[in-house]
Amino acid sequence: MLEFDPSLLIYGLAVGVGAGVIGGVLAGLAGVGGGLVYVPLFYALMPHVHEGIGIHVFASMVAIVITGFFSARAHWRLQHVDKSKLIQLLPGLIIGAALGLWSTLQMPESWVLLGLALLNAWVAYDYGKTVRQTRMKAPSLHALSGPIGYISGLLGIGGGTMLVPLLRRHVSLRQAVGTSAVCGAVMAASAVLLNLTMEGNWHELIMTQWPFLFAAWLGILLVIPVSSAWAAGLHTSVADDSLRLILKTVFVLLSAGLFSAAFMAA
Repeated sequence: MLEFDPSLLIYGLAVGVGAGVIGGVLAGLAGVGGGLVYVPLFYALMPHVHEGIGIHVFASMVAIVITGFFSARAHWRLQHVDKSKLIQLLPGLIIGAALGLWSTLQMPESWVLLGLALLNAWVAYDYGKTVRQTRMKAPSLHALSGPIGYISGLLGIGGGTMLVPLLRRHVSLRQAVGTSAVCGAVMAASAVLLNLTMEGNWHELIMTQWPFLFAAWLGILLVIPVSSAWAAGLHTSVADDSLRLILKTVFVLLSAGLFSAAFMAA
């Protein structure tokens, strides 16, 4: 366990505020839970104790709960949530994410970073396409929810990188983003609670980093309400084509950074 150091609280708070600004904007604008930012930040900036990638992913999932709550609330108030799609997706997402998060206790860190990089590259490609809306049969959402949940838990993300491209083939982009935001918040909270209840190793890992983690989560909590609500409101004033271009650029840059991190960790 790390000895208590007051400077870790200040350091963690600064990291959390910065992550909260970036994560909140992505959550409100793209429906992602912030994990695409949180995992790399925690991996790069958390005091290194050779504990593997699991603690970084867990820290990201807790941050996603914070981010996702405010983002989901903002989208819910703006009526950007399709409740029928939400009900179809949640059971598989919750079970899959709990299993994925548990898997990080045995997963090499370079694999997780590479997975994040590849996922970002695919999402950037998907946002570059113009998708014609089609009403796919409901079972497709049930079938894909489990795998999406598992990948989300494994990579420490809110699932929006996969849910939004899937949902925007059913509904408008703003509804896809809003529904994804609610799914991500509920999924992440459930995965964290299930893992804390059923896997004792998490308790020891958290205690090794608690001053930094507590301050970082607090920093995220302080700025997320403003940053996510502001970004969610952009959906009422910015055209879908412009949003797709912005999101494509963001995911291309994230993918390049994560490929570099995975290479250095290998």
